[in-house]
Amino acid sequence: MILNDAGKMIDYQWNNLAGRFTHIELDEHIVMPNHFHGIIIVGATLVVAQNKNNRTNIRAGTRPAPTRMATIGDMVGAFKSITSYEYTNGIKQNHWKPFDGKLWQRNYYEQIVRNKTSLQRIREYIVNNPCQWQQDELFTS
Repeated sequence: MILNDAGKMIDYQWNNLAGRFTHIELDEHIVMPNHFHGIIIVGATLVVAQNKNNRTNIRAGTRPAPTRMATIGDMVGAFKSITSYEYTNGIKQNHWKPFDGKLWQRNYYEQIVRNKTSLQRIREYIVNNPCQWQQDELFTS
């Protein structure tokens, strides 16, 4: 999907979330004309190391532990806040299309991905979402 400047800004800010929240990794995502899909992987990666005596030591990854781990709500809230601010600047400075009320809906949908099969199915849904755009009730040509 080819993104306009607003879509590029949304994509850029999504990709910056991992810098703001160091305990996450970002997976598949897609910016659509009227919505967004993204996968956030939360948690530390375990590293397995063997010492000279062939004893296995398991320890957390090298990222420092946060004092309070941010919630998905914190991350989505930050994403919505930053992109709303940037979009408002785009309206003022670049004549982007204004929006009525709020840029984002009040809530969001989240789902815990419990296995690799489910993760693959969700990734495929995200990648293929642009193919479904013409069936969207808000589609305009």
